[in-house]
Amino acid sequence: MPDPDAAFARFSTDASAAGWTNLFPALCSLAQDVVGHRLFTCSVFRLTGPASGLAARVFTSDQQHYPLSGLKDILQNRWTDIVIQRQQIFVANEVAGIADVFPDHALIASLGLGAVINLPVVLRGAFVGTVNLLHDPGFYTTDRLKDVARLTIAAQLAFGLSGDAAA
Repeated sequence: MPDPDAAFARFSTDASAAGWTNLFPALCSLAQDVVGHRLFTCSVFRLTGPASGLAARVFTSDQQHYPLSGLKDILQNRWTDIVIQRQQIFVANEVAGIADVFPDHALIASLGLGAVINLPVVLRGAFVGTVNLLHDPGFYTTDRLKDVARLTIAAQLAFGLSGDAAA
C-alpha cells in the first residue's frame, strides 16, 4: 500500500489545481491508496425537506454494475442506526454481515465482493452522505482500517463542494 501521507499530499494537489470541478475522482484515488477498494461509490442522503428519506449515488468507479442513480428510498435498519443516526463507520467483511441491510447483497456477492466500509460524511453537523468502499471478503483487516477515518476531511471537502451534497 502506498504511503498515506503521500496520498494525502496528492489529494491536496488535486484539490488546489486550477480548473477542477469534482473532487470525487480524487477522493476515489485517495481511498484506494489509503485503504484499498475494488468498488468505490459516494451517495448523498436527503433526511429533511421535500425529498426526505431518499438517497442517490453521485459517484461510482463501476458504471456497469453500480451506475449513478436517481433517488431511492432509505430503508430503516441497523445500518441506518449505525451510519446515519450515530454517524459511525460501518464495516463488514463478508456478505453475511450485510445481507440483512443491503438489498443488493446478491449483486455484491456475484462481483466477488463482500468486505464493505461505509464512511458517514457530516457537514455543519448534519449527515449528508456516505463514502462506500467494497473489496474481496475479509479484506478490511484491523491494519487496513487504521487510516480509514483519515479520509473524513477529504470526503467533507468533496461532498461540500458538490452541488449534490449541499445542505
